[in-house]
Amino acid sequence: MTSVPLARRAGGPDLARGFALLGIALANTVGWLRGSQWTVLVKQLDATVPDRIADVLIALFADNRGFPLFAMLFGYGIGILYRRSHERGESARRFMLRMLRRHLVLLVIGLAHAILLFSGDILVAYAIIGMFCVLLITRRRMVLPAVAVIALPALGVWGWADGTIGLGSGNGYAAASAPDYLTGLTLRAEETLRSTVLTPLLDLGLLTPMALGAIAARLRLLEEVRANRDLLIPLTRWGLLIGLLGAIPLTAVLVLDPGHAHLDSELMLGIFGVVHQYSGVAGALGLAAAAALLVEHLRHRGEQGAGRAEHLLGATVRGIEALGAVSLSAYIGQSVVFLGLFPPYALDLGARLGTAGAAVIVLLTWLAMIPLADLLRTRGHRGPLEWLLRSLAGSAAPAGHVTHRPLEPAPERRKGARS
Repeated sequence: MTSVPLARRAGGPDLARGFALLGIALANTVGWLRGSQWTVLVKQLDATVPDRIADVLIALFADNRGFPLFAMLFGYGIGILYRRSHERGESARRFMLRMLRRHLVLLVIGLAHAILLFSGDILVAYAIIGMFCVLLITRRRMVLPAVAVIALPALGVWGWADGTIGLGSGNGYAAASAPDYLTGLTLRAEETLRSTVLTPLLDLGLLTPMALGAIAARLRLLEEVRANRDLLIPLTRWGLLIGLLGAIPLTAVLVLDPGHAHLDSELMLGIFGVVHQYSGVAGALGLAAAAALLVEHLRHRGEQGAGRAEHLLGATVRGIEALGAVSLSAYIGQSVVFLGLFPPYALDLGARLGTAGAAVIVLLTWLAMIPLADLLRTRGHRGPLEWLLRSLAGSAAPAGHVTHRPLEPAPERRKGARS
């Protein structure tokens, strides 16, 4: 959502977006599978050993980690746009009007995705809650930190649901079991209408990671990596550690007592879910910091002459960066692929596979998109939906203004640089 030329984009945020795409797709496998009742973290209660192993890995590294990372990076993008708008001397009112137009276009894209392809769309919520973030970012500097804290209880509600949903009898999304596409379309449309109306209430928790991302953009945290290294390193270390440790309690329930034969306390399961959710925000921040550090390290090594292994790692990282740069197109593209594989009116893999099989398909789809995204970047093209968003909503900057800024500060400004 920035107007920076493709060749000059900051690599860290794009790398993190590329990984977030995989995490969200893995977490969303529940939206395509059916035939078993749910347990904690919306996993299938009756699972084979390979499926449960996949469940554990997803619970530790993807569930409640991918979406806050994506939301954080979404807020970071808003923060960059506001920073550049402020530097140009643009009024807050004009900035908000431009952002309103962009978020309305994103809302339409999200509604189309939710109705035509997948019930678990996140774009609608990002468009609506993101506009709240736009309004808040133009206020005093302490407003965003305050909102990040105030919205935490709303985020915790999601975690509580993840811990206690297994106490019910759910066995999948209705649209996933629709016998034909038109029936699924109707079910998705009804669900999308309800969820869109309730989004300002149900999805308010997204403001926490979005606000954190916007605050990070004020510091140019993921862009001026060398200047922020002393902050990025502890964020990486502690964020990833907290993210992993906080996921363990609810994951242990998933492994040891998925049927709640011994632990049937809604209070305890709810607490485990909240811990899982909150620690995911820390983990997302740690992964974003790690991505920025990795990109900077590889670029520095490349300047010095890297070995063959580092060249291979660098090529892989650049491919995932390219995928992150077309994250909107990739996110919708995943749903197109899965719609052709999982529903009853397609290949019906949603009834034949468990989490392990679905995860393999998700991973292969993600890997297949990397060379396509890299090809687009090599040719200097944006993704099709990125192009559509810019065409309908306009550039991120009004015509006639200079927006090109170096991603790294000049050498004489690096020491202690902050904004």
